Amino acid sequence: MREAALLCVAMVIAAVVVAGCELVADRSAITPTQAASDLVLPAGETGASVTEQHFVTNWLMLGPMTFKEEDFGGGHQQPSADQEFVKNEGRLDGTQTPPQGATWQENRFTSAEGDGRVDLDAFYNQADHAAAYAVAWLTCPAAVKNAKLYVGSDDYLKIWVNGKRVHTYKTERRAAEADQDCVTGISLKQGYNRVVVKCVDVVLGWNFYFRLTDAQGRPIAVKAAAKAG
Repeated sequence: MREAALLCVAMVIAAVVVAGCELVADRSAITPTQAASDLVLPAGETGASVTEQHFVTNWLMLGPMTFKEEDFGGGHQQPSADQEFVKNEGRLDGTQTPPQGATWQENRFTSAEGDGRVDLDAFYNQADHAAAYAVAWLTCPAAVKNAKLYVGSDDYLKIWVNGKRVHTYKTERRAAEADQDCVTGISLKQGYNRVVVKCVDVVLGWNFYFRLTDAQGRPIAVKAAAKAG
């Protein structure tokens, strides 16, 4: 009888420990305090004009991670897009220790043009041969299936949504424009959605654009998340 009771106690303790580990490991269960934005789903017809309010501009940045011109073969250096500068890069959440020379910094990017551009060139003082990660938590009022993601970059991009890699661009160096790439089949959960963007610069400009639409192509607006309390 005593052995059975001890076994039950041990099982309860183990269950609590395991549950606690899962809760700590899964930051998606924790309310983010940085780089949080609210999504506003469209209610009108298609054809709405796209403005800066439709781009995600509030990001928690990790960078810069610099490399040498010869590290990835010179020229367009496409292999740099596949370099994992931080372990488990698609699950970054701001708790990881930055690599040497890099820091976590939250920033809301604005530009005189008001075009929704995330200007990493200015943010990182015109660094060349460098990579940075951008993390954001987007609160969606309802689940959205088959959303579309529109992005542009200078130079290379990798993007994860809720831990799943949804897009890679590493064809060749390019100057960024909004909506250069369209990614279909994006799933957004009701509540928090974590987005991780890796943007790699070879030389000259360094920036990216990020916006979402619903399945019909209607732009989803983005606004600053309400502060708790």
